[in-house]
Amino acid sequence: MRSVARMGSTGCWVLTLVLALGCASARHRSGGDARPARQEGGGFSVLSINDTYRIEGLDGGTRGGLARVRVLREELEASGEPVLLLHAGDLLYPAMPSRLFDGAQVIDLLNLLDGDDTKFDERMFVTFGNHEFDKAKTSDAPALARRLSQSQFRWLDTNLVWARGVDGQPLVAAPNLESTVLFEFGGLRVGLFSLTTEDKRPAFVERIEEPMAAARRACADLRSRGAELVIALTHLRVSQDVELLRGLGAAGPDLIFGGHEHEAQAYEVAGRWVLKADADAASAVVARVGRRADGSLGARSHEVRLLSGSTPRADPVLERRAREWLRAFDLAFCAVGLGQPAGCLDERLGRTRVELVAEELSIRRYETNVGSWVADLMLAAYKDAGAQVAFVNSGSLRLNQNLPADTEVARRHVEELFAYSAPLRLIEIDGGTLARVLAHSVKDWTGNGWWLQVSGLAFRHDPESESVTDLTLLEAAGPRPILPEERLRVVTSDFLLDPDGGQDGYTMLRPDQAIDDGPGPDLKQLVIASLRAAGEAGIAPAVVGRICNPQRAGPCLAVASPQP
Repeated sequence: MRSVARMGSTGCWVLTLVLALGCASARHRSGGDARPARQEGGGFSVLSINDTYRIEGLDGGTRGGLARVRVLREELEASGEPVLLLHAGDLLYPAMPSRLFDGAQVIDLLNLLDGDDTKFDERMFVTFGNHEFDKAKTSDAPALARRLSQSQFRWLDTNLVWARGVDGQPLVAAPNLESTVLFEFGGLRVGLFSLTTEDKRPAFVERIEEPMAAARRACADLRSRGAELVIALTHLRVSQDVELLRGLGAAGPDLIFGGHEHEAQAYEVAGRWVLKADADAASAVVARVGRRADGSLGARSHEVRLLSGSTPRADPVLERRAREWLRAFDLAFCAVGLGQPAGCLDERLGRTRVELVAEELSIRRYETNVGSWVADLMLAAYKDAGAQVAFVNSGSLRLNQNLPADTEVARRHVEELFAYSAPLRLIEIDGGTLARVLAHSVKDWTGNGWWLQVSGLAFRHDPESESVTDLTLLEAAGPRPILPEERLRVVTSDFLLDPDGGQDGYTMLRPDQAIDDGPGPDLKQLVIASLRAAGEAGIAPAVVGRICNPQRAGPCLAVASPQP
């Protein structure tokens, strides 16, 4: 395997705006089975993105964003070669505007990626990520179905089995929702299917088929119907994608375009590639697909295109539409969500004297000052209860950008950092369980949301072996090794104890380990209080050496464990 990693009235007003902007996209094909027309030649291009939470992009819209994807697509199409546009999931949630709009803002902009939000885009396909199921009750199914019907492109649900209502019909259905698709493109008969992670199953999904079995079945079906080339659009861990290629070989897909991790990646298994882009369209994968020199079909070439500044420029129509949605959200969120006047998101809470590092490729792979600061606040909240250690999954910290030194930290920053409520719990576990927690934290070290930021402890992380060693308790008297049998009081989020919520895979943590009286303070409120308490002096959190990584120079507080 070869890998490459680059590493009241207001409510009515809002409804009117959503209807005007979002529901204009609800016109789609009323029947038939239209497919992209057959292209002469022997190939095509694929433009793939994944995990887009900010329609405007990052860093004030200067990097990434859907407006740049639109222009990149235009540039690729200008070559004359047909372009297939794929989105590998995580788009409706947990974007901040989705707290009110349930993803309508995203669908509106995606419908414009072909330049016409009234025309069905025959060359665009999307699949479901785990965050499409953030609203997971049976009563949430109609809202999801509406978003699908408003989409001017196809959704794929190969390994999803939707629960049925009392009328016997699926709770989620739409004319543009399909299990697999077979079409002619670039002179080839192309089969396309999707796979969604099993990490989260909402009440309106009866079951999620295991990915390997679903892929085997879909590939066999598509090839029996004449597919020459089979592409998988997945929202899985990259290790699962690679295992699909290894385990299925020629019976599996020829090419995988994926999401779930937020970091651009490329893995090859016997000439078959897994390709992923960075989150928020900070980059896009561009692949040329067709017949290769050895006669096989697959990726002839591929690259990660960084989308920043004027490379490419942002499409003005999509850029303007994004601003309209964001302006509507700001007004509505303050009035409806917080009961405050317009502009409340710009309220100053404090300032930072140092750069705050919260960009995902850092906070999901290394100790960062934001992560350490947040974990310290968790530990301090339970210090009187004897807490010794705190940890939080980085997927709970979703700002995905750094704040320069001397930035005035506004409520908007904090609301973006915490997409979800994060009530805290005090638990008691032994050192062996803590070691298993940390081993899971470093698993598939590619920018996953289960990566932990920590306080009260230190350890060494070797990315090459994905190992954790020298587990250390940081006490007032000095650092010392943590023994497997010793009992520890640990602060974490309620999410990591809740098996119904997915836990980010921390199945070694359980509700019965809690020793408090119930959920404690919410982490967002602790952060707000800390910013305000710092006053004009501001905050200046630092990286102190809790997570020691040989690939990154810096302090290390971990001490060697005693030899047996």
